[in-house]
Amino acid sequence: METIINTHNLTKQYGTEKVVDNVNMNIEKGGIYGFLGLNGAGKTTTLRMLLGLAKPTRGSFSIFGRDFKSNKKYILPRIGSLIEVPGFYGNLTAVENLKINKKLLGVQSNHVVEETLENVGLLDARNKLVKNYSLGMKQRLGIARAILHNPELLILDEPTNGLDPGGIKEVRKMIKELAEKRKITILMSSHILSEVQQLATTIGIIHKGKLLEEITFDELRKKNKRYVEVVVSDDGRATMLLERKLNIKDYDVHENRSIRVYSDLEKIEHINKLFNDNDILVSKLKLSEDNLEDYFLKLTGGDRID
Repeated sequence: METIINTHNLTKQYGTEKVVDNVNMNIEKGGIYGFLGLNGAGKTTTLRMLLGLAKPTRGSFSIFGRDFKSNKKYILPRIGSLIEVPGFYGNLTAVENLKINKKLLGVQSNHVVEETLENVGLLDARNKLVKNYSLGMKQRLGIARAILHNPELLILDEPTNGLDPGGIKEVRKMIKELAEKRKITILMSSHILSEVQQLATTIGIIHKGKLLEEITFDELRKKNKRYVEVVVSDDGRATMLLERKLNIKDYDVHENRSIRVYSDLEKIEHINKLFNDNDILVSKLKLSEDNLEDYFLKLTGGDRID
């Protein structure tokens, strides 16, 4: 698989604080790369460096197989981006705004503005003044501007940030379609686990400036164990019975008397009967598996992401 972005010890330091700390990122062509981390983890700074908007303190990176520093004129025209809040002329329509950007980008097609607005679901609102757009519509218009020149790589910084549930759903659908139908490689930062889970084919987890892991969702599913979760009235007696009566020793005890059993999953009915026969109340019993939040918490030492 062709590598689109490769960073080598990419670092950004302000004074004594390393905002991005020796990040080694590899993004392959195709699909959606979810750049996941808490607010302040270093996501936006990393993306700004990849676009030449911030200068690395040290380290290097290549895009499309070429060193960025010496090949900006070759690389940047092949990238579309939306970093932070998109800015437009509020007293102009969407069509008028995009026509200005079309000219600046040197796009020749006569139909590209209408086609792009249709791609992002704004064709019916094309003649509406942008100052009367909702936040979600402005976000979609920002993505329209980013794909106006048909880029090979799209870099989006928190594309669903601040949107209502309806807007989030619309933007999510659009991002999927851009990747699947137009075959654009997408690098998308987010602090929202559910968005990354629903969109990304690969994730990179960044925490306090350090890239902790890159992993595909297929690999993530393989790593996360299936388990029986049982919530009981007495976890001490329950674990003792598991070991003595069923010879089950691969388990963890969590908050609120929750026990996760990782072996002998076929014994779920026997576990329930064992506890009932010994007057241990069972308030929850289900077959489950670790989700992305569990995995994130393990990597970050318990720092929670919303």
